[in-house]
Amino acid sequence: MSVPIIKTEIRRWPLKRPFAISRHVFTDNLVLEVTIEVDGFKGRGECEPHEFDEEITRSAENSVLSLDHATWSHLDPLVLNAILPRSAWRNAIDCALWDLKAKRDGRRIWDVLELELATEDSFAVFETIALDTPERMAAFAREAADAPGLKLKLGSADGLDCERLEAVRSAVPGHQLTVDANEGWSIKQLADILPVARRLDVSSIEQPVPAALEDGLSSLPRLVPLCADESCLDRSSLPQLTGLYDMINIKLDKTGGLTEALALQRQAVALGYKTMIGCNGGSSLAQAPATLLAPSAVLVDLGSHWLSEDHQPSLETANFRIGLPKAELWG
Repeated sequence: MSVPIIKTEIRRWPLKRPFAISRHVFTDNLVLEVTIEVDGFKGRGECEPHEFDEEITRSAENSVLSLDHATWSHLDPLVLNAILPRSAWRNAIDCALWDLKAKRDGRRIWDVLELELATEDSFAVFETIALDTPERMAAFAREAADAPGLKLKLGSADGLDCERLEAVRSAVPGHQLTVDANEGWSIKQLADILPVARRLDVSSIEQPVPAALEDGLSSLPRLVPLCADESCLDRSSLPQLTGLYDMINIKLDKTGGLTEALALQRQAVALGYKTMIGCNGGSSLAQAPATLLAPSAVLVDLGSHWLSEDHQPSLETANFRIGLPKAELWG
């Protein structure tokens, strides 16, 4: 086997429209792409080391490029998953290695991983509504009424989140709604919104408070199932979530790769948690590996349709369904 050739690239994928959450307004996705070439075969992976900080992203790139030859002698993702620290850049390496293995074996990645998937499989995806005025969020909800469900970004400090929720529910009566506060509320604010969310038939609330405050969740009535996002990184997070959350949001950048994400999902399901599959953004290359977790998830929050540019071929996301990646893209 020849010495691996490692290449990295920092890219910005522009969005079709600005996208706001409780802590930032995005106009693009800042990502790090890693390519590993061995014997003429190339494997690729993509990650988002930070939501918007280019300095942190360049530091992640340097971490990849500074790995020594001894580390790269292990091209088994299971080995490197144990050697490297959990990080977004490990995710890019991990996914690139699985892509490389699939290409060298001449098999699709779900066959390599012995997952029961087929090329024709596709999965329903939720549409995410960015944080905005109640009127604009309601208007967007009406535009996305064909989606199987809507995920609302809330967590604003302006005190209008109940009005936002009421407006969206009025716009799409009967639609499945979930809420993502991105750590934007206090325990008191959550206590105030829980009865409203219950009355409006919200199916779950994702990361309502910062991880530092989540012990207070045990004092609240469980009127709506709660989902851990920022509080759930990998399997080591699960013991701290007992009694606080009913679901977890699995993202490959948090777990540090597909290897750990698959293990986390298996263990979480065995412990009684429901799982949702999310992403930090990024192109179809970043989201393609996450589609492998979709069959066991109750909610899929993927899709690069919000980008104005993407890899070609991209993930197919027509009619609010997402398909498995084509071999030319990944896996």
